[in-house]
Amino acid sequence: MRYFSWALLIAVMVGGPLAPLVRADEPKITPEQEVFFESKIRPLLVTHCIECHGAAKQESGLRLDSRAAMLAGGATGEVGAVPGEADKSLLIRAVRHQGDIQMPPEKKLDDRDIELLATWVTSGMPWPKSAAETKPLTAEEKVLAARSTMWSLQPIVDPPLPAIKQTTWPRAKFDHHILARLEAANLAPSAEAPRATYLRRVSYDLTGLPPTADEIAAFESDTTPQAYEKVVDNLLASPAYGERWARHWLDVARYGDTRGYAFQRERKYPYSYTYRDYVINALNDDIPYDRFVKEQIAADLLPDHDSSDLAALGLLTTGRRFNRNEDDIDDLIDVVTRGFLGLSVACARCHDHKYDAIPTDDYYSLYGVFASIQEPGELPLIGQPTENEAYTKFMAELEKRQAEARDYENAEHAKNVTQAVDSAADYLARIAAGGNSNLLDKLSFLSLKEPDIRRPLQERWKRYLDENAKDDHATLGVWKQLATLKEDEFAGPGKEKLDALLARPEGIDAGQINPLLKAAIEKERPTSGVQLARTYGEAIKEVVKKYRETGANKEALDKLAPAEKELAKLVVDEKSPPQIPREDARRYFTRAQRNRFDELERKAKSLEATSPAAPPRAMVVAERPQPNNPHVFIRGNPGRPGKAVPRQYLAVLSASERVPYPQNQSGRLELANQIVDPANPLTRRVIINRLWMYHFGEPLVGTPSDFGIRAEVPSQPEVLDTLASLLLEKNWSLKAVHREIVLSATYRQSSADREEARKVDPENRLMWRMNRRRLEWEPLRDTLLFVSGNLDRTLGGRAVELTGANPSNRRAVYGFIDRQDLPNLFRVFDIASPDQHAPRRPRTTVPQQALFLMNSPFVVTQAQSIVAALEKRTEESTQQRIVSMYKMILARSPDATEQKIAADFIEQSSQTPPDQAKINPWQQLAQILLLTNELAFVD
Repeated sequence: MRYFSWALLIAVMVGGPLAPLVRADEPKITPEQEVFFESKIRPLLVTHCIECHGAAKQESGLRLDSRAAMLAGGATGEVGAVPGEADKSLLIRAVRHQGDIQMPPEKKLDDRDIELLATWVTSGMPWPKSAAETKPLTAEEKVLAARSTMWSLQPIVDPPLPAIKQTTWPRAKFDHHILARLEAANLAPSAEAPRATYLRRVSYDLTGLPPTADEIAAFESDTTPQAYEKVVDNLLASPAYGERWARHWLDVARYGDTRGYAFQRERKYPYSYTYRDYVINALNDDIPYDRFVKEQIAADLLPDHDSSDLAALGLLTTGRRFNRNEDDIDDLIDVVTRGFLGLSVACARCHDHKYDAIPTDDYYSLYGVFASIQEPGELPLIGQPTENEAYTKFMAELEKRQAEARDYENAEHAKNVTQAVDSAADYLARIAAGGNSNLLDKLSFLSLKEPDIRRPLQERWKRYLDENAKDDHATLGVWKQLATLKEDEFAGPGKEKLDALLARPEGIDAGQINPLLKAAIEKERPTSGVQLARTYGEAIKEVVKKYRETGANKEALDKLAPAEKELAKLVVDEKSPPQIPREDARRYFTRAQRNRFDELERKAKSLEATSPAAPPRAMVVAERPQPNNPHVFIRGNPGRPGKAVPRQYLAVLSASERVPYPQNQSGRLELANQIVDPANPLTRRVIINRLWMYHFGEPLVGTPSDFGIRAEVPSQPEVLDTLASLLLEKNWSLKAVHREIVLSATYRQSSADREEARKVDPENRLMWRMNRRRLEWEPLRDTLLFVSGNLDRTLGGRAVELTGANPSNRRAVYGFIDRQDLPNLFRVFDIASPDQHAPRRPRTTVPQQALFLMNSPFVVTQAQSIVAALEKRTEESTQQRIVSMYKMILARSPDATEQKIAADFIEQSSQTPPDQAKINPWQQLAQILLLTNELAFVD
């Protein structure tokens, strides 16, 4: 009762009686939640909800333009959404069309969009707060302010060494800066870790596998001054190094082996594994990081690339597909900018970035880059096929299936072009009508019903008219001046304009009027924009008929009279809207056409994905013949194109006047070169921060993929820039940075706790000790196989199943990643979501992890293999076998206490009748050791 009284008193003092007792405080938002909201949720609300439930209009008294407004509810008294409970939320029920309220009323949202909204509500409805109520800066002012104030945008300068007292401690240059900060806090570094501890630590960090007992013994007995260097160099030279660090990079690259949800399409990527293998090989070969970046963005455009380099383009092709081109491009922008630059550019899709100096214009500049690429129909070979009977049969069947899909695509494309030419009046009428669908319902001359309209084709007409319809144009001048007039304006100012236009001299030059168009207008004077569209359509129809009768080719066009030719070119010229580019054919398919084509394509893709005879191919992109000239999409809506913007680099990273990318290419190569420009302060800092995080368990910058204005200052800024300078000095060699880190005094510290240091720095940001870390799922699983002698060390190749009745014994990096059906086991052990770029993995400790290890047949199998190997040593006594088991599993001998406990366990367990035990005592002992924290943690 006392607690209730205090709550009531506080409520009354703060805000009045009773009402404030239930507060709708906004939850603290993580950077990942903010990116999710700004890139996925806000566009949905703006596009589908705010028009009727925003500041200007509130149907049913409900607003959906802020979290507080949603929680306030509308006229019915029901709140718009219940944080954490999607199924009880009015918003979710409405978009699912469950019950009387169905929103949007005209058309249900895509299932994927509904799922996004439900996920957001379930997560607590995180909604980024507005910026402080001060005069907002213009985009240009934001850029200038960011350049001068943000730590991450300042030039990288190798800092001078600070004065330190313990001069014999540092082993690496950055150790001086670590020690200086420790001494300033009156702390000392921890003692050096024992050699066995260090070798286990560095082995896992560089290869993801433990050392053997023999390797530890050899290292401990090596008294040469180069002992540590030899160990590190051997580990860096191991193929396992690439496998270990490739898995880290694949988290950044949101790698997966399937598209995700794919209606009527083949979900598996036949050649995704070639990107994974590229990453492994690139890291093993220590390809300079700047080259590594450039190959993943523009390998096909590099002048010195070879066929194997093309697999790097898997960064752009192995992500999740969203079945909407705009969302696919948004994903590419996100993975490139957050992955390499640590900037959340995708947040500027609908509006200028709320915090960082990323205007919407810059988002669409990059949008134009990635909208200017396409995936070719045939992927390039990157390995020689094995010429045998199986390969011959495979190729014959593949060519048959591909030809069937290709022939269908060509035929339907031709039909669509013909229909687009014949329905010019339909599209012109819709453009003239704007959003007035009631006006269109009254028109009898339209040949297409609403479901048959191709939205991309309508957009092509809009852009074409915007670019070509000028006031003095002989054929489109009438359209330019009259099409947008309202119906009642045609009787007044419209009539005067039309009379003036008809009074122009007849001809096809500027300032004249096309005589055929003039005759069509005078025959039936239009009284509205949509009637004008009909007039244009009738005039075009007559000349197209003549054009087709004479061959429907360039010669036929040239045979037309000048006035006829100008009219015909509106629909048959290669740049005219109806002439859909062949490479864009699928964008203009109807649902039925798309479903049929996807069915045919799936047959071919399925064969490639499953046939062992399929040779490796690179999942590449190629330049579109006509690069995209981007426009800003107003509020992120592709149906509302705004001003044009050039394809170019981000303003905040461009110190001088920006130069737009070439008109005849996407700009990918230019973008890649600017990302790795040594003057760019972000790229090197971002990758160094990632390397540090994987070596020490915690990053120097707490938000590895967000170096924007809200990113915290590095815990060790001098260390970050010292290593960033080293990366450039060593020709962008990642192995050189690894070597510097793992040979440092900082890295060689013990992880033992020290109470006096913990009181000063509980989070260990000063690095007074090494962080103890739990193995991620991949090295933990690989270790179980390694110590049992079952690990298959085969390099590269197609993905394998890691779960199920017969899991593969290959390293976990080769596991099949199915976005649509990710095994629960992966989620339990915190595998990064392949649906989007993952800055770092979650770290959870849940019962399911221990329960899996205790009950998994996979673990039992490894225990049985260990015992089977020991049973072959028939000369060993019980005590010797216990020692051997410890060495196999934990790479050390047991102490006297452990040995006695193990021997007692074997003796006591042996008394259990064999028919009552699922596994024998020795297998139980092996399983127990496999479950120990000593195996699962690295000190």
